[in-house]
Amino acid sequence: MSEPKRGEKFRQLADELRRGIAEIRWPEGRLPTEQQLSKEQGVSLNTVRRAVDLLVNEGLVYRRQGSGTYVQAEQPRTGPVVGAIVPSMTYYYPRIIAGIESELSRNGAQLLLRSTGYDVAQERQAVESMVAAGAQGLLIVPELTGRADAHADLDRLGLPLVLVERRFRSGGDIHEFVCSNHAAGGYIAARHLFSLGHSTIAFLARSSPHASEVAQGLREALAHRGLEPALEHTIGRWTAADAESCLDLLLAAGCTAALCFADREATLLVAAAAKRGMAVPGDLSVIGYDDEIADLSAVPLTAISPAKQAVGRLAVQTLLRRLAEPDAPLQQHLVVPALAVRESTNIHTPSKG
Repeated sequence: MSEPKRGEKFRQLADELRRGIAEIRWPEGRLPTEQQLSKEQGVSLNTVRRAVDLLVNEGLVYRRQGSGTYVQAEQPRTGPVVGAIVPSMTYYYPRIIAGIESELSRNGAQLLLRSTGYDVAQERQAVESMVAAGAQGLLIVPELTGRADAHADLDRLGLPLVLVERRFRSGGDIHEFVCSNHAAGGYIAARHLFSLGHSTIAFLARSSPHASEVAQGLREALAHRGLEPALEHTIGRWTAADAESCLDLLLAAGCTAALCFADREATLLVAAAAKRGMAVPGDLSVIGYDDEIADLSAVPLTAISPAKQAVGRLAVQTLLRRLAEPDAPLQQHLVVPALAVRESTNIHTPSKG
């Protein structure tokens, strides 16, 4: 594994602290001191302080002068036991977990948390272990791609459940869900680029269940202006060489702007452009997606920012309502992402001649 870039360490530590809070690693509600965390994690005190500052801003912890850092507003856990199953505890999902934890804590409910590593077998094991541990409802990010048995697996659980950031998109979509509206994210990105005078826009992505939704939103925004994407290109996990190939395609198509899924790919594209002597945003405007590491790019990225904590909180609210009102109508929620404008997009001035 490559060493994290400077500036990423505090985010990684914040993710680790979120996991610790969700897993009730410090049952007394007090985090280790900043000096202890610095020594245990092998990072500087400044990195620890930035990580804790992030959690303070999120409302997960608070500092008590002269005493330490404490988990925010822990209430007696007298409510239902809820299982949360996510594919990852690193990229994207820590903020969803933080939203889940804060909303469960506010309602006095207990959290059981498992990560599956995007593996169906581990997902099934996680479900079984949570049912055995007394979970009364589940929040689950299931693996759906290329899986014909997903409906049957969910239906046979016999527990109230809410899908998080996943849905079936079919007539069989009869489960409650809370998802980011990624198509709306693509639409918002295109609208921002239009406002800057761009009309020849590329969509460049890594393979992901959400990439096609983002592309759909971009296409619809272009179609409303009588346009089509100048380039759509999706491959597996990008390398620096892939970014250079994407830049070649983008330039051959005459694009002045690109929407990249996700932040990492946008960062690689910016680096490839710099290697060619191109200026971002002077020669090329770039928008990232997810807003996880967008602000750490060499050129801080304008990015579509899914409301991850809001998704987590709303998923809990939906599940708790189901537990309290078993016969209530099913609810399905789409949460529209926001646009975080930074330095990687600018007004396009067509060249003369």
